[in-house]
Amino acid sequence: MKNLMFLFVSLIVMTFAADSLSAQIRTTPIRQTTPVMVQQGNPEEDSDEIFYRSLPQVQMQIPQGEDGHDHADEPQLRMRLSRPQPTTNVPQKAQLWNNRAFVQASNAQIVSEANLQLTYRTTSGSAYCAAPIVERELYATYASAKAYMPLYVPYRHSKVSIWQGFYYNWNDKHGAIDYGKSSVAAGEDPTFGVYAIADGKVIEIKWSNGGGNVITIEHTAPNGFKYRSTYLHLRNGFNHDLNQAKQSPSSKYKKFAYKPNPSQLCWGTNSQTLKVSVGQNVKAGQFIAWAGNTGSGGIGIILDDNGNFKNTTTSFNVHLHFELRIKDSNGEWVKIDPYGVYNKKSGIDCYDLDSETPFARLFAPFYPSFHNVPLQYINQYWGYYTGMGMALQTISIDRAGNGKLMASGSFQWGLPNSWYARFYMTAASYQNYFNEYNSKGFHPRQMQVSTDSQGNPRFSVIWEKNVAGESYYSFHNRDGNNFSSLWDNYVKNKKWKLAEHVSYTVNNKLYHAGIFRSKNTGFYAYYGLTSAAFNDKFQELYSKWQLVSMHVNGSKVGGLWVPKSDNYAAYYGLTASGYQSKFNQFSSQGMRLYKVQSYNNSTKFAAIWVK
Repeated sequence: MKNLMFLFVSLIVMTFAADSLSAQIRTTPIRQTTPVMVQQGNPEEDSDEIFYRSLPQVQMQIPQGEDGHDHADEPQLRMRLSRPQPTTNVPQKAQLWNNRAFVQASNAQIVSEANLQLTYRTTSGSAYCAAPIVERELYATYASAKAYMPLYVPYRHSKVSIWQGFYYNWNDKHGAIDYGKSSVAAGEDPTFGVYAIADGKVIEIKWSNGGGNVITIEHTAPNGFKYRSTYLHLRNGFNHDLNQAKQSPSSKYKKFAYKPNPSQLCWGTNSQTLKVSVGQNVKAGQFIAWAGNTGSGGIGIILDDNGNFKNTTTSFNVHLHFELRIKDSNGEWVKIDPYGVYNKKSGIDCYDLDSETPFARLFAPFYPSFHNVPLQYINQYWGYYTGMGMALQTISIDRAGNGKLMASGSFQWGLPNSWYARFYMTAASYQNYFNEYNSKGFHPRQMQVSTDSQGNPRFSVIWEKNVAGESYYSFHNRDGNNFSSLWDNYVKNKKWKLAEHVSYTVNNKLYHAGIFRSKNTGFYAYYGLTSAAFNDKFQELYSKWQLVSMHVNGSKVGGLWVPKSDNYAAYYGLTASGYQSKFNQFSSQGMRLYKVQSYNNSTKFAAIWVK
């Protein structure tokens, strides 16, 4: 196969033997910077898919009855009803999908632009997973709740499920979400790690008779909007928790604490302590504590008046009681449902990611930088990150082995707010949207090509606004001869540069897609290289040239280099776990994901990180 190397206006033809795609590119060491985000938890946790897998069904009996939490210090609403009543006349809700984006259902295609007219997604009560139970004076507050910063679920363990929703199974108001393991084997520690839902500052740590060890964190979004998250029943060391219980005003809790031979499965170990302090700044996903059953509202609910267990239990009622608050129009902190359900959990799946909810979901549906997320969730929750002012830096769509479309990419702050993105387009559809956006002054910035089940090319493209005084020429589905002609015309004759390039194979024939730009400060471009040849070229160019685009096509690799402006890193041939590991490493060093490609049935990844 011929391989083209382009340096300014030079064309060199080179031939290489076939090779397996096994090597990985490695940069020189990157200078250390302050970590910017934590995206993985304590080593005891075992799930990277907590955002988009179905919640496990609880396989054990959950205690019924009041939880006994101590909330006496909370402000009381002036119009609070004596008991929440199911609202039968909730008006049809025009839910703001996003003021910078809208979704078209056909062909999984998405478009976003800052100046579009506001677009709303309207749902009716009959479309909800379950009609909400609403205190009428709180409806306006619930309806106003929105995620202005990414908020993440406070656990990572794959066995954790929701025990109780915002309303108890019997419809009394809970005002919180209870999380616990869906099943606990005999002798298994029922605890699990608890994590900060967002960047924030610890404003309170206390012992509450009802809530046990309690942590409250205040989170401030970039626009100044504040949330408060509170975590109850936490463990803070075997000796500490036992001594606190022995001083409890709750008779049965106190009696239980004086029972001989207290179990560490129930009380925890002395090493399972709170991991933060008042005034400490925490990052999203930071490990803060272990779930427990401390306080009379924790273990007390499963005790009789003599401090004995009502029924044999393996869980010891170990769970996390989680509360989220925002301020209402009167400036009072009000509990809200982070899932937007405002109904019970029992017998329904309203808290699963694909459910239709009457109010906004505040918990993130996936990380802002994500891989192997079902494309349906990118569509369904398109407004989550774009609504915060984030834009799509990179995207790649590939079919998994089961034929399901999976997405990998990154939403980021600090990008231009006028842009378009369309996913998994046919060639004809891409041409139509190209014509439309070209007429509006936009050109493709990043491109990725995969194939459908019939082997036809599918295009995923991000457009950006044209720069005044610069010209562009885009192309796709061009064979080798046609691409060489384009090269001669735009690079050799007009002195333009190749700004984006992807090679792909359809029916055993090589094709090209990309874009030429008139502004040319110098570049290198290669395609169809073996892994060994590409790695050699990478090492040769690394000191002065920066890789800005890379694509894998079967066992061949290609890329584009421009004059180097800062340090960067690039890898290909990564497994999903290897890609996650590299992402964590480079994110901790202050780098951001610049481009990603998923390929080989979404089992392998190529990516570039930049400063």
